[in-house]
Amino acid sequence: MDKIKNDKMVIVSLILLLIFIILVFLHNYFTPIDDFVYSLIKPLISNSMTNIMQFITFFSDPIWCILLSCLMVLLVKNKKISKAFLLNLILVFLLNYVLKILFSRERPIDINLIVETGFSFPSGHAMISLGIYGFLIYLLLKSNKNNLSKIMGICFLILLIFLIGISRIYLGVHYATDVIAGFIISTSYLLLFIRFIYPKIKF
Repeated sequence: MDKIKNDKMVIVSLILLLIFIILVFLHNYFTPIDDFVYSLIKPLISNSMTNIMQFITFFSDPIWCILLSCLMVLLVKNKKISKAFLLNLILVFLLNYVLKILFSRERPIDINLIVETGFSFPSGHAMISLGIYGFLIYLLLKSNKNNLSKIMGICFLILLIFLIGISRIYLGVHYATDVIAGFIISTSYLLLFIRFIYPKIKF
């Protein structure tokens, strides 16, 4: 049964990788999607909403991720989990760095509410939020917590991931396709991490 489940994880990962590749090669055709999504978000722009979005986007900033990793190391008794969390964070950072250099897509111009440096595709915040919070979702699913706690925790993390992606588009530092691609490739990576790397981490 576990073998079938593991094989399914690999298959889903490869399908997502294929979708990511299609998005890369056809990204010029998806410009209307970028324009449409931003047209939905633009009317929401206000000083108070910008403050909220800056607060949300902080939860996938490098400073917060490093702090969260330190908390995991200090507070989580199961050292395999804390080591896996830290390794996962490092790998998703490196993967995003390599992909951004590889594709070198410039960020949106003239719509920036905050200043960001570096390339735009795929969104680092989207990749990192999906990578770390997606891993926490997996750990919750595997935990012995009661079903209500699991459901509440998973729903909160899913909402946080989604809002982080929206915040990057709202703040004008990413196109919608940057965020979508970030979520897709990070999910593909995370499934492989859980399938091949996490089981081999020693306590």
